[in-house]
Amino acid sequence: MKKLPLVFIFAVVFFIVAACGSGTQSKNENHTENDSIASDVVEISFPKDETHDQIAALLSGTAINDFGDDFGESEYWDSYKQNIDTPWVRITDTRLKHIYAWADSVVSPKINDTALMFYPFSGPDFLHAYQMFPNANQYIFVAMEKLGSIPNLYESNNEELLDYLESVNYSLRDIYKRSYFITGNMEQDLRKHHVDGVLPVFYVFLHKTGHEIYDMGYFELDANGEFIEIEQPTNTLEKTECIRFWIRKDGDNKIKTLTYFYADISDSGFDKNPVFKKYLDSIRECNTFIKSASYLSHYGTFSKIRDLVLNKSNAVLEDDTGIPFRYFEPEHWTANLFGVYVKPIADFPSTYLYQKDLSYAYDTTDVGKLPFSLGYHWRTGKQNWMLYVKMNEETQE
Repeated sequence: MKKLPLVFIFAVVFFIVAACGSGTQSKNENHTENDSIASDVVEISFPKDETHDQIAALLSGTAINDFGDDFGESEYWDSYKQNIDTPWVRITDTRLKHIYAWADSVVSPKINDTALMFYPFSGPDFLHAYQMFPNANQYIFVAMEKLGSIPNLYESNNEELLDYLESVNYSLRDIYKRSYFITGNMEQDLRKHHVDGVLPVFYVFLHKTGHEIYDMGYFELDANGEFIEIEQPTNTLEKTECIRFWIRKDGDNKIKTLTYFYADISDSGFDKNPVFKKYLDSIRECNTFIKSASYLSHYGTFSKIRDLVLNKSNAVLEDDTGIPFRYFEPEHWTANLFGVYVKPIADFPSTYLYQKDLSYAYDTTDVGKLPFSLGYHWRTGKQNWMLYVKMNEETQE
């Protein structure tokens, strides 16, 4: 990462310190007022490392810039552009624009939509996180897919460049088709095609969602939970390592951070890495997003991340693979149900994971429409989404 002038460092440090503080925000009854952090960083004259946007544009099939020897004039580039543009147009028309409109009209009015957005079990899925929470002032992702790196694409020949581009695009096939990453497929795809982690996928999704990338760096948490910049990650769970992007949405005036941690958030993972648990305990109140999460938080072996989400979140937007319905006690949470609830797909043991209480709630309360398909039931479209909003103290009395 290039060295930044002091004015930028001061602004970013102020943003991070404020964002990671544990102070609570005052809420009105509708939880819709702006998080106080949202207006702290408004300067738009920050210096920018242009190489990140160039890499993102290349991987997204938008612009060739200075990569390759006449690569942009070759049939290979035209073929790649078509291979990435075709599925993107399709999912935009059938999925993304409907999610964005639904979140804007249904989710945002019920929550403080500028708050920190926390996404456990995320993979590199900034694509759907952004559609649901476009106004979040900070994003924190956690998953078990490795961080990875970007090779020196400026020095790659046309054959090497095409091979890398096609490898990255191939790794996106599940999220195009199913709307979620399959961890086993992604690991196999990336390893087979010499792509060593999720970093290039973030570049694609940030560019495709209209974000400028001001900078990117690798960091690890020290024993005190402080961020220490590193040259390259080890891509092992022995350390708490992350990728951090500084991004700005086109037309916006705020620099935001997107941080992706490679970490094990099972109970045993937290026991082995108490520093990361301490860090997550220190983040401020947030909105949590859980999607296609293999029902992990249903199990006792993931009780700590479940408790953390319930403690830190003012709102939880999830499908039934997230935290079970029974944990959202009606005296503390308002439940908003959408879509159709059916038993889990055959990959998961429905005798244990099927929630009778959630089924009863769907049968006996008003259920909102869901104008898109997002989740495991992509074949049938019988998807369910729940928005749980924590009541404030006055409402609970």
